[in-house]
Amino acid sequence: MNLIDTLWPWLPLMGRGLLVNLGMGALAMSLACVLGTLLGAAQLAPSRALSRPATWLTQLLRNAPWLVVMFFVMQALPYELPIGAGWPFPAWLKAVLALTLPATGNFAEIVRGGLRAVPLAQWEAATALGYSPAARLWRVILPQAIRLMLPPAMGLYCVVTMSTALGSLVGVSEGLSVAREVLAAEARTELLLPVYGVVLMAFFVYIFPISMLARTLERRRSGR
Repeated sequence: MNLIDTLWPWLPLMGRGLLVNLGMGALAMSLACVLGTLLGAAQLAPSRALSRPATWLTQLLRNAPWLVVMFFVMQALPYELPIGAGWPFPAWLKAVLALTLPATGNFAEIVRGGLRAVPLAQWEAATALGYSPAARLWRVILPQAIRLMLPPAMGLYCVVTMSTALGSLVGVSEGLSVAREVLAAEARTELLLPVYGVVLMAFFVYIFPISMLARTLERRRSGR
């Protein structure tokens, strides 16, 4: 039996595993966008009592090794929540929360840079219109900063999605874990590279167009 005939029946299972990766990446990035926006905006707050802790927290999160954060969160969170007789805390959700933390730190820097890139005249105009500091930020400045933030945010999403493979090290049944199960079931050493090659190509096919789109948007923004 050739390699294609051997791998073909396993492709649906591997596809479902890779969908878990994509779902984890999308959820982690969504949470990071919300938390990172708040943290990035807090860094520009007039009050040092707010801006300094926000800056320190941002630097802590963005400089923490992703794998170390993954293991830390897995050990720190309980196996079940104290709800009723006990509600299981799934490993995939822990992995999402672990990925969210460093992604939040990186997105906070994207937000801070995007807000600072908005011309000072726009800040002064919003102030002249009588907006409060919070309304000035959310209604006037942030909408203009989004187009500056979009390319690096897309790049960060690519990184987060690729990093979901770390979930295989902590018991999440995602694409890489399924690939290992396939290899264990077939017990054929010649399948090692083809199976991992399928996973590699699946990530590439999904990530590459997004990264190219981010690069195109970046070039348009810079006028090149």
